[in-house]
Amino acid sequence: MLALRSNLVVDAADEAGGLAAAETAADAVTFDLAAPLTHADREAARALVAQHIPAVALARRTVMVRVGDTRSGELEADLDATAGKHLAAVVLPGVEVAQDARDADVLIRKREMRAKVRPGTIRLIAEVDSAAGLRALPAILDAVDRHSAVALHIDGLRADLRLGDRAEAIHDHAMADVALATRAAGLPWLLSGFDSARGSGTVATRAHDFGASGVFVRRESEVRGMNALFEPDALELETARAMLAEWERLRDEGQWVGVVEGRHGPRLVDRRTVRAARDIVAIADVLERRTRGR
Repeated sequence: MLALRSNLVVDAADEAGGLAAAETAADAVTFDLAAPLTHADREAARALVAQHIPAVALARRTVMVRVGDTRSGELEADLDATAGKHLAAVVLPGVEVAQDARDADVLIRKREMRAKVRPGTIRLIAEVDSAAGLRALPAILDAVDRHSAVALHIDGLRADLRLGDRAEAIHDHAMADVALATRAAGLPWLLSGFDSARGSGTVATRAHDFGASGVFVRRESEVRGMNALFEPDALELETARAMLAEWERLRDEGQWVGVVEGRHGPRLVDRRTVRAARDIVAIADVLERRTRGR
């Protein structure tokens, strides 16, 4: 499971940023090969990322790469340079149809085979940044089993819809759509493409309200605040652990339904609520192991 409260995005052409990424407090680092700066010399940017990925992975940070989209003509070369045993996930921007996910899945699988990496090790994060992508999201998630999360690129969506700076209503609508689709698919979702320096920092709080698991940020100064915002709630975690313990007791006795005391009163323990409790505990356990290892 990818526990990603904060994900530091580093432009692939930023050599100093890549070197510093191993010391980040973020849960993950994403090297952005689709950023505008890379287009001046994409080959050099790919070479830099290939150098940085092992060092960041060895520092026990989750490493991801944001590649060119399926229509860019750059996707295969981006994967050739970066896919290997140290890469946890590929962030695929501009996903608009289910075939985008299928194409990426096939290309990633080929690189896994070349690198002798277990199939499915490199996960896929579909980044949605358009009305078409939002509308097709359920089909996109059904298309392949490589998905580990969905990213909602809020600035890309604003541009696609030709909205001004004040687009709070559409933000909420988009977040609700993503929250529904990912919940139905049993996946987390992440917020990307926002910039607190432009006064959009409150978007992260709204994303949290809509159940997002974390955000992509471009400044180290934002990381600790986002970690705190998306940290699993201590009381919810305690309740989740109690629910799992009660579920084990129930199953030993051949029962399927029980009750535990939660923050706001009695909580039902059944197969559906236990799934959610397992997710909360799994994320907390990943974060705890990561903290111990640093």
